[in-house]
Amino acid sequence: MAKTIPTYVIDGFLESGKTTFIKDTIASNDFYKRGKTLILSGEQGEIEYSDAFLKKYNSIVRFIDDQEDFTPEKMMAIVNETMPDRVVIELNGMWDLNSIEFPGLFRIYQFITFINYTTFPIYFANMRQKFTDAIAQSNVVVFINVSSSQMDELDTYSQSFRLTNNNAQFMVMDSKGMLSNAFKKVYPYDKDAKIIKIKDQDYGFFYIDTFEAKEVYESKMVEFNAMVVLSNKLPKNTFIAGRLAMTCCSNDIQLYGHLCLNTTNIKLKDRSFVHIVAIAKYEWSEQYKEEELVLYPSSIEKIPPLENPVLDLTK
Repeated sequence: MAKTIPTYVIDGFLESGKTTFIKDTIASNDFYKRGKTLILSGEQGEIEYSDAFLKKYNSIVRFIDDQEDFTPEKMMAIVNETMPDRVVIELNGMWDLNSIEFPGLFRIYQFITFINYTTFPIYFANMRQKFTDAIAQSNVVVFINVSSSQMDELDTYSQSFRLTNNNAQFMVMDSKGMLSNAFKKVYPYDKDAKIIKIKDQDYGFFYIDTFEAKEVYESKMVEFNAMVVLSNKLPKNTFIAGRLAMTCCSNDIQLYGHLCLNTTNIKLKDRSFVHIVAIAKYEWSEQYKEEELVLYPSSIEKIPPLENPVLDLTK
């Protein structure tokens, strides 16, 4: 048995296209010629894994219907029985992702979540946490059954989803299986202005874009309202300038912000609010092992608390 087994996790509700994607992947690009595939499935939908398909494409399927049985021990027992070269896991979208544990031998190469847009609005309104948990763990999120007239509607979820996981790719799959970007980027402010002025409701877009489009903000002047967060763990004479945002429910409110130097030496209180005009620079962070945006203000002005201090991205 190898030290690790390449493992691919596919999540989504029923009729989201998981089984079809798994079958197409196994059958294409000589995937099946590179060894045996074990499919561990948490549900049985309308699309089946026929005996003929499994035989032709060197695959085995085992169903684990109850999450209580979806344990590392149970999975390893099946692996030891079948001796696969790779594992594809088809999760049940109703399961609690946060309580699932995979065997240490499984090396997760990719976690893909499929969302059927036909049922998505209803499911999302009633089971928002399920989507949030899945998106948080995904490398790729794929929407299916999105009509061209629904693309603008889909785009309204952009900030919430990208704040939940800004490292994920969000894609739309058409009827031919072709992928394209799910969210279009339309700047709500003039990114080429001498001073980029960010309105309170546009802070989420700004925060996400500072990671995706560094060339837009490097050495540019930005202006916005922010909450001050002080901590002894921060470098001396610095604070976090950011906003609290809710992407799912009141239990998931988080701070999204950037390190800001107190260049004006103004006396600040934790959780107070300020109006900042600052130069944005990207500097290497030893903590995160990548470049991070740092703000160098030319002015910091104390302001009253914002009317809506928490960005509500659930609407």
